[in-house]
Amino acid sequence: MQYPDFHIFKVGTYSWGIQWRYAPSRELLQFLLGVKENFAKAFDAEIIHTYTEILIKNVTTESTSERILKDRFREIIKTTQPQDAKKAKIHRIPVCYDSSLGEDINTYLKLKSMTIDQLVDMHTAPLYTVYFMGFLPGFPYLDGLDKRLHIERKAIPSQKVRQGSVAIGGKQTGIYPQESPGGWYTIGHTPITLFDVTRDQPTPYTAGDYIKFYAIDTQEHQRLQKEALAGNFEPATEVYEG
Repeated sequence: MQYPDFHIFKVGTYSWGIQWRYAPSRELLQFLLGVKENFAKAFDAEIIHTYTEILIKNVTTESTSERILKDRFREIIKTTQPQDAKKAKIHRIPVCYDSSLGEDINTYLKLKSMTIDQLVDMHTAPLYTVYFMGFLPGFPYLDGLDKRLHIERKAIPSQKVRQGSVAIGGKQTGIYPQESPGGWYTIGHTPITLFDVTRDQPTPYTAGDYIKFYAIDTQEHQRLQKEALAGNFEPATEVYEG
């Protein structure tokens, strides 16, 4: 599927942005990943994508006019095929939803007028799409959160959110791969390390992959955390067969 309605614009002196006029979707993501891959082959530049945009940073070209460069962008986009969805993996992430680990869970449940069982059932049911990483290195922007779990972000953000916290904010859920400030409601914690700069691929997941949460109790959390700290545990993965 092609997405011909887009706008090309300059970002500073040597960078370019391309924005597609479509709502975010799994299909558009696969197309953007294909475009991103082809741009990386054609240009010596850093290529970044979001829900509906691609940023080409610091394009290095010699004696190329802006018109010719934009024509090259258009030609690549026109001939791009969506990335094969079969390349995607499903990453199964354990989460403990106990109030000792999800600091905001009781507040969240009260605001949403629901039980812990309802929250866990709804939060673990979807297969979440990883759209891109942002905010923090390794922080996945996920799509697929049940509408019944949507909530406004905190009026006053927390100054310190624990590494591994699983949280909900607005229409999204996500995992804090590092300790940081944050304005989402923390509802649980995963004991595994999801960002490690010493690895060839610092995060186990990449854009286009899926994340599936599953619930564990505090004892299992402690056991997996010890294994993860010793380097003996990795999240289970499988190829998405769509």
